[in-house]
Amino acid sequence: MEKITDYQYALDVSSIVAITDQRGTIKYVNQNFCNISKYTAEELIGQDHRIINSGYHSKEFIRELWRTIASGKVWKGELKNKAKDGTVYWVDTTIVPFLDPEQKPYQYVAIRSDITNRKIGEEELRNTLKEISDYKYALDESAIVAITDQKGIITHVNNNFCKISKYTAEELIGQDHRIINSGHHPKAFIRTLWKTIANGKVWKGELKNKAKDGTDYWVDTTIVPFLNQQGKPYQYVAIRSDITERKRGEEQIRLNNENALRNANMLEAKNIQLVDFCNIVSHNLRAPLINIAMLVDYIEQSDNEVERLEVLGKIKPVVNHLMEVFNELVESIQVKQDTGIESERLVVQEYLDKVLVGYETQIADYKAIIETDFKEAPEVYFPHKYLESLLTNLISNALKYHSPDREPVIRVKTRKTAPKTIQLTVSDNGLGIDMVLHKDQIFKIRKTFHRHADAKGFGLFMTKTQVEALGGSIWVESMPDVGSTFFIEFINQTT
Repeated sequence: MEKITDYQYALDVSSIVAITDQRGTIKYVNQNFCNISKYTAEELIGQDHRIINSGYHSKEFIRELWRTIASGKVWKGELKNKAKDGTVYWVDTTIVPFLDPEQKPYQYVAIRSDITNRKIGEEELRNTLKEISDYKYALDESAIVAITDQKGIITHVNNNFCKISKYTAEELIGQDHRIINSGHHPKAFIRTLWKTIANGKVWKGELKNKAKDGTDYWVDTTIVPFLNQQGKPYQYVAIRSDITERKRGEEQIRLNNENALRNANMLEAKNIQLVDFCNIVSHNLRAPLINIAMLVDYIEQSDNEVERLEVLGKIKPVVNHLMEVFNELVESIQVKQDTGIESERLVVQEYLDKVLVGYETQIADYKAIIETDFKEAPEVYFPHKYLESLLTNLISNALKYHSPDREPVIRVKTRKTAPKTIQLTVSDNGLGIDMVLHKDQIFKIRKTFHRHADAKGFGLFMTKTQVEALGGSIWVESMPDVGSTFFIEFINQTT
């Protein structure tokens, strides 16, 4: 009997105990029952367990419980009950039927243990897992996701990754991201990416990748390293969003801006040409036209036939001069408009030799020395008629304006100044030009700087027009009685 009392004491101390009759009316509760339910024993005895029913369990659940114990079987399970103050608690419950000689239950002993904290933990864990599951679902639906191990081998891809890359999951898993490398990014860029994530830091940026069918696509990318207890990455999660259309839009905007800038520059150049043309017309055509008008007025007003014929004879040279200037203007305009003229690879020495043939007499008379150096750049890519024209003009000027005090030395040289730029220089030791006095007039039409019967002031103007029509540039360095050096840069060279 003593042992039974000891067992009962141990049970009362360690468990929540209640005894009911066969109808479920409470006959006994221990102190632990009162503590957890917050009812006194007097409030509980004579009641049934509906007093602590939380309403959480379904009626079918309760009916099954009663069917089990009413048939004389032990029931085990977890119950969510409600205390007197409205708070709920969970108990791990074992209900043991006590049977009479006819094997019918005459009372039930319910032994419970408080598992509220465990159930709260389980509930929180379920909520956390659900929240994670919801996040994963949202991420999978909205983003392009890939997971790799620490070596960069793909271990997981979602459906969006497969859609944009046009690879199946089976084709991607086990590979690294080189399978979608477009080759757009330099190696230094990729090294920086890997260095960042290998150090446990998040990397963010934009990547251009290549799909299975060879098409390119852009993704805004965040790569998150997952770290082990030692702070070293054991896997990487790459979360991407498709920005292909945005990048195409940006590229189109860039091209549009470039085109707009190019058109604006062309328009500005056209405006400059128009202003130049107007100035040229005003400066070079007005005087001959005024002269003609005055001569015509004189003829109309004169009654002397001899004088009229004399004045009439003066009109023809003025008209010829006017036609000459007009033709020069037309030729310069044609050069500026002829932007589609075909360039070809030309051997500079061959064209220089061709030009020098026309000046053999002057070269011999002046004892001129011609020095050439085309070793570095023997060829230029340029229209042949323009190259012949500019060499003719520069050689002609060097001979025309030689110094009477020394034999002419003319040096023609080419060299590379950039991967696709070749510079031609033509130097002489002639009369030279006062650059302080004439700096802004060198390449203007009808500008001469020395007295010479053949000087028209058109050669340098045409040379500049031809060079600039092909995107090149021309300039001069000169000193009086020392000589001049003309520099011409040919761009977009394929040699």
